[in-house]
Amino acid sequence: MAKQYPKRSISGDAGEHFAAYKFTQTLKWPCRLQSVDLGIDAELEICDQQFSATGNVVKLQIKSFQELSGSQRHDVYVDDSDIDYWQRFSVPTIIVCVDLKNEKVYWKPISATEAYATGGASRKITFNLSEDELKPEATSKISSLASPDHFKDILDLITEAESIYKRQVASDVFAISGDELDEIHKVNDTFESIVSRIEEIRRHYPWRISEFSSKKIERMKSEMYRYWNCAEMSWRNGVNGM
Repeated sequence: MAKQYPKRSISGDAGEHFAAYKFTQTLKWPCRLQSVDLGIDAELEICDQQFSATGNVVKLQIKSFQELSGSQRHDVYVDDSDIDYWQRFSVPTIIVCVDLKNEKVYWKPISATEAYATGGASRKITFNLSEDELKPEATSKISSLASPDHFKDILDLITEAESIYKRQVASDVFAISGDELDEIHKVNDTFESIVSRIEEIRRHYPWRISEFSSKKIERMKSEMYRYWNCAEMSWRNGVNGM
């Protein structure tokens, strides 16, 4: 008996290939279909205005329909496990709705905090068919998902942290005064604030920080703590006349 190509597979495959084509055509970015589907169907690589790769990516989950049920909006239902999986991703995720009849693609980002409407074992994601259609102006919106403005200064932050670290540990902590200890505390607080921002970026966008930079940051944190501890001991010894 000849093997059959199920209608559901036809729609799904057609939708995935059409979505990849549409994203590439509309945004001028490469879109790669995934060979193994674990809740993610494709990966979109973001390019800059000169069409050079930025190193940032967005994951796509594609839902295909022969025809959408409404003219103004369309609801897509996904499993709770899929939503939870996407929200834990360190890489931003977009759910894509494909209208095969009219050859249109709609998109919506998956937020880590958004409360999706729940119905049974599924959650509902509603597409506004006039606002969520994939168009060239989506370029900046999708770019910002992968690299928000307040996360773009990672190299500057690392440089600033390293500069503070070098100045701090180069100074002597022998027989320091109370005022000098206060200044060390202030510098240490500034350093920790910068490192906290770096670690936030590392949690959300781990690919933006190399293993070498990560190890350097951990070493600086350890040395800054050691320096602060030595300064505290030096001041106490001075107060106690030791």
